[in-house]
Amino acid sequence: AVLMVTLPWFAAMGGYVNRLRTRLAESNRRLEGAFERIREIAIRDELTGTYNRRFLLEGLARELARAGRSGGGFSVCVIDVDHFKAVNDTLGHAAGDDVLKQVAQIAGRGLRGINVFGRFGGEEFLLLLPDTDRAGASVVAERIRLELARRRVEAGAPLDGMLSVSIGIADLDGADELEA
Repeated sequence: AVLMVTLPWFAAMGGYVNRLRTRLAESNRRLEGAFERIREIAIRDELTGTYNRRFLLEGLARELARAGRSGGGFSVCVIDVDHFKAVNDTLGHAAGDDVLKQVAQIAGRGLRGINVFGRFGGEEFLLLLPDTDRAGASVVAERIRLELARRRVEAGAPLDGMLSVSIGIADLDGADELEA
């Protein structure tokens, strides 16, 4: 009689525990997805989808440390959208946002997997080129400049020659600090 009473109870409890385990596994999957989303938000620029300033500075620090250990080098390109204020003033901030998105898309295309590209602030982008000297960085910068110059960037209305970029290049000097 005791066995007949306890066996169904154990079966019911087993089913209950199994349902709890299934719900816990689903909650863990959702939590992992949310954590991954938060991690992406923390390192990505909301407007352009490229890496943000914090991630770029961390990447520069990592490259500087790696170069110090291995004796290698790297180059950095700062890409600045020329006369960006005129785009905003003439066509509006929404058009300026469109321009930044298109510049990011075009400039970030065709880079090596080890390169790091992102929005440094405002209308400035930074490109970190590990294991690249100044001459190699110049080739990459000129390719980006030409690609942007020959593309017809739209911002609600054609820009008619209003869009160009200036690109500054620096390579690692053995005595450089991150701020330099």
